Amino acid sequence: MKEGSVGIRRIVPNIYTDQIEASKAFFLKYLGMELAMDMGWVLTFVSTENPTAQINLFKHEGGVPVNNEPVFMSVEVQDVDSMYQRAKEMNYPIVYDIRDESWGVRRFFVKAPCGATLNLLAHLSQG
Repeated sequence: MKEGSVGIRRIVPNIYTDQIEASKAFFLKYLGMELAMDMGWVLTFVSTENPTAQINLFKHEGGVPVNNEPVFMSVEVQDVDSMYQRAKEMNYPIVYDIRDESWGVRRFFVKAPCGATLNLLAHLSQG
């Protein structure tokens, strides 16, 4: 691993929409992606050629929960706890504290200087 590398596994755009069914058809039928996860409120689409190329759609229900941003990014990392400590040490704002989620990820949200919110996460099964 390169010096300064933090072990990023993938980066996924998260898109909030009130057009979930039309968007679902777009990603499945137009782009030819596969539906990898459907929890009702979040859908994950995966490229059939490159499984790390993904898009998450979130059901927009009367307000976007991440600072009214219609799009934010998920960044899967090898060690989410060290990234959380690093963000705190570098004084980057934590806008959603670190926690284990019921759907199998450990995550937190950090605000980048450009204004974007990043959802840093690791799958609990990966440690």
